[in-house]
Amino acid sequence: MGNIFNSFTTSSRKIITLIFFAIMLAIIGICYFTLLDEEAFSKKDWDKDVYKSLNALIVDHAGKNDYAVFDFDKTTIVHDVSNALLVYQVENLKFADAPLHSFLDGIDDKNAILKGAEISSREMGDTLKAEYNRMKARLSNGESMDSIRVSDDYLDFRARFISFMDALGKTFPEEVWYAWMPGLLTGMTTEEAKDLISEAIDDQLGEDKLAVEEWTSPDGRWGGPVEKGIFLPEEMKDLYAALNDNGIDTYICSASLELIVETLACDSVRGLALSPERVYGLRFVDSPRIVAKYNSEYKQPIKEGKVECIKTYIAPQYGDRGPVLVGGDSNGDVPMLTSFDDTRASLIIDVKRNPESSIGQLAAKAKSEDNEGRYLLQPAFAKPKGDIEFEGI
Repeated sequence: MGNIFNSFTTSSRKIITLIFFAIMLAIIGICYFTLLDEEAFSKKDWDKDVYKSLNALIVDHAGKNDYAVFDFDKTTIVHDVSNALLVYQVENLKFADAPLHSFLDGIDDKNAILKGAEISSREMGDTLKAEYNRMKARLSNGESMDSIRVSDDYLDFRARFISFMDALGKTFPEEVWYAWMPGLLTGMTTEEAKDLISEAIDDQLGEDKLAVEEWTSPDGRWGGPVEKGIFLPEEMKDLYAALNDNGIDTYICSASLELIVETLACDSVRGLALSPERVYGLRFVDSPRIVAKYNSEYKQPIKEGKVECIKTYIAPQYGDRGPVLVGGDSNGDVPMLTSFDDTRASLIIDVKRNPESSIGQLAAKAKSEDNEGRYLLQPAFAKPKGDIEFEGI
């Protein structure tokens, strides 16, 4: 009888043990699939496949001391913050010393003939200076800005500015064009520039502000389409927050002036509440007042410079590993989107670039069967009002 009891007890223990392990495996399985289904951030208007990949990346890399790097203009935000500042300065005639220098700060060869304009940089700049001085004199004499905005001087001034910007990009190396736009802050102290940038953000920020306008001179010779407004989509704010909350540090690497990007990206109300140490942009030489001259001791994040910037300033904080996630939208972002073996996903914001361009070809690869999940193509989260087709800067 005792042997039978002992045999029964042993069998019962085995059954109980098997049941226990079965229950534990079931619990582990449930936890695993629950983790897979976990939403690290809100889906909102994310493409479903892009969202699935980003969500899985966050879940898989949470707490592993990884980091992500994003471009700012047209990637993190809709449109371009430097362009928004330029629009605000032009529309409100808010410059410091730039008019004194005929708006030519950052341009070494001032006698170069501008492609598409067929006049020299100096001639274009001197005309802008003369128009600007006439309008400022009228303001000093009590005329309203609204009245000036319908004058021939103003209409020609803003149209020439757009033609000038376009011609500079066609005539000079990219680094000249990148210096010229923030060079319009020349003569301001850092605090004065911050105040002006903040004013411009207040004026231009909001989805309802997104538009493309045509600025044309009275004689029809100058002008072109102009992007107006900037917008920080909730989807990108959520993505940054989810990455940071899960221990994946977020950085910005931008070819806009660092000061301009910081003013929005580091703002806790209007922006992303990033610390300035997480923002890398163009840097001019240290000076009491802004001078449009690059700091030669710093890796300027223009094209391949973005890769060097990441390798020099960010990667050493993470054992020299590359970013697990990179985001961009333009040819200038292609090097950092493609250069790092540690990158699990490269997020491309589709702003309808030329399909023959480097970023256009990368976008096509994101849609191809041999992509293997590395490249993610996300449609832009907002579009400007109007029917004008314009790729923009």
